[in-house]
Amino acid sequence: MRITNNMMINNSLANLSTNKTRMSKLDTQLATYKKISRPSDDPIIAIRALRFRTSLGDVTRYIEKNIPDAEQWMSITEAALSKANDMFTDILGYCTQGANDTFETDNRKSIANSLQELKGAIYDQGNVDYAGRYIFSGYKTESTLTFTDQKIADEKSYTITEPINMQEVYSKTTFTNSVDPDNVAFISNSNMPEANQVNVYKLAYSGLDDMSELAISYKDASDDTEKTMAVTQVDSSDPDAYIAGDDEVKLIKDTGELVFGAKAYDSLYWAKDMSITYDKTGFNKGEIKPEHYFTCIDKTGPDDIEYIKESNGQDITYNISYSQKIKVNTEASDAFSYRIGTDIDLMSDALSQLDSIENKLAKLKRMKDDIRYKDESNQKAIDSMIEGATKEKDIQRTYVRELFDSSITKFQNHQSDLNFEISDIGTRGIRLDLVKQRLVEQQANIKDLKSENEDIDLEEAAIDYKSSNLIYNASLQSASKVVRQSLLDFL
Repeated sequence: MRITNNMMINNSLANLSTNKTRMSKLDTQLATYKKISRPSDDPIIAIRALRFRTSLGDVTRYIEKNIPDAEQWMSITEAALSKANDMFTDILGYCTQGANDTFETDNRKSIANSLQELKGAIYDQGNVDYAGRYIFSGYKTESTLTFTDQKIADEKSYTITEPINMQEVYSKTTFTNSVDPDNVAFISNSNMPEANQVNVYKLAYSGLDDMSELAISYKDASDDTEKTMAVTQVDSSDPDAYIAGDDEVKLIKDTGELVFGAKAYDSLYWAKDMSITYDKTGFNKGEIKPEHYFTCIDKTGPDDIEYIKESNGQDITYNISYSQKIKVNTEASDAFSYRIGTDIDLMSDALSQLDSIENKLAKLKRMKDDIRYKDESNQKAIDSMIEGATKEKDIQRTYVRELFDSSITKFQNHQSDLNFEISDIGTRGIRLDLVKQRLVEQQANIKDLKSENEDIDLEEAAIDYKSSNLIYNASLQSASKVVRQSLLDFL
């Protein structure tokens, strides 16, 4: 078969095109450092590249976004809890002093104020936020733990269902025949002040509203029958406020105290799921918001807003790896019990009452030296009143000492609960570090696999390109020689 010039030219052009295409591919690889520039170059490499890039994107997001967010949230939480823990140490110091009766008369008022300031400072830690979200408020991250604006607090109105733990009932010392320095009169031995021990439960709030009906709801311990016990509403100005009949329960609205009669206390002691529902309008700045601790209804606006206190909590979780989540938040109700506030109120109120009795005694002693009371009858009356006030003071000092002694255990328990939450955060932090470490290793492995799948071997590609370039130039020279002679040269 005769080979024509056209056949040789076409064959040469085809070879040139093949060599040019190969050289162009190698040139592109050297420019991009990638094996392929489009999926059609190698579908298998393209599919694997998509998988590796997706995996790498996920891992990078976990490492650079989710995990740092979780670390910051938990770090801020731990710092706030640690500060609160230091405050518990200060409170325990006051409890020890009070139990040892080392408080001086002149500084009792300042100590009571210090206790209130520590209470406010502890709950202030619950107002800490991260990126505009309050970290101790569960799902209600837009809401502070406490009321921070007095004007708003004044307008708030709630119906609150507060659980009652009979283990928190304490024996409070009250007085009958208390001495009144404004009414000078002789006090006989039979009319001297007497101490009464009453069973009292301090609710989370004071200054409660008048209610048409009020009752304690509970389940009978023997058969879980749902029952109620009526509650009588009184004010502390009532001279019999702390005197309850055997089967009676009283609510002192202005102090937020439940007073149990002897039989009522015994019958309710083993009851289950005990609670009381009451109304309160107007709060103080710094008081805890009911929705963070109790099932309640906010009646402030035109539409009632109901909050349900969930027994299983409101956990905020972050995705930190494939199918792995971690809880980042701690709820205030777990770390800062509302009983912290009521327990501090009990101590500061007891100190204030002792301070009031001492002021009364000091006033009577001044009256004894006052020329207006120098006659024999007044002197005799004041002496008996001083004796009565001294008796009140001794009784109240004993009560304060015993109250502060029992408060040591209470605040050790509060601190133990707080330390448990700090420990829990630490445990979660260790887990987070382990996951982060594993993800960093996984990220490095995926990058290696991705590079092995997509990236060229630069040295090998450079050599191949040089070789391809030589082949292409040689093919150009060969093609130019193929068509030098034509049929006319032989005629």
